Amino acid sequence: MNIVKKSMVVVALLGLFSGCIGIDPQGRGARIAVPMSMINSTLADNFPVSQKVSYGMISGLLNIEDPSILGQSGSNKLGVGTAFKFTNMFIPNGIMGKINLASGVRFDANSKNLFLANPMVNEIKFQNFSMAKYLTPEMRNAIGLVIAKAVAKKPIYNLNDNSSLASGLIKGIDVSNGQIFVTVGF
Repeated sequence: MNIVKKSMVVVALLGLFSGCIGIDPQGRGARIAVPMSMINSTLADNFPVSQKVSYGMISGLLNIEDPSILGQSGSNKLGVGTAFKFTNMFIPNGIMGKINLASGVRFDANSKNLFLANPMVNEIKFQNFSMAKYLTPEMRNAIGLVIAKAVAKKPIYNLNDNSSLASGLIKGIDVSNGQIFVTVGF
């Protein structure tokens, strides 16, 4: 057995005893949970983000701040929450809000990054609900989708940061019971 396989066996055994590694239910290999604290740390490094948006005759600047990812127990989706502020010439002080998304995860093999996949808007709230009534439902949905797409462009985790994951052959990335699992095999 070469040194890489031996080190993977040692890491897998240690992980089994610590509870962060298990066997993939589909039989693809060892299944390793990625801690949410590591994912949220990566997100904190990539935000805040500002993005110009335009919807019909309305255009402005959308600032996205402090996203966080939470596991949703019993779900194959992640819960993503973030704050935002939308400003334009009609609303120079801006509208503050919060958005909640449900998302899967995708893996980019070239960069070894994990990204949110197909984030869907669950809920969008605006500070001072009286301001929200001035936006049409279509405008609120457009803002929500812009936020979802902007968050999905930023990596949520890099597998190179975890040498035990990067050294194995990645067989799959799954969200199960609100937790991200990376399946590696030899």
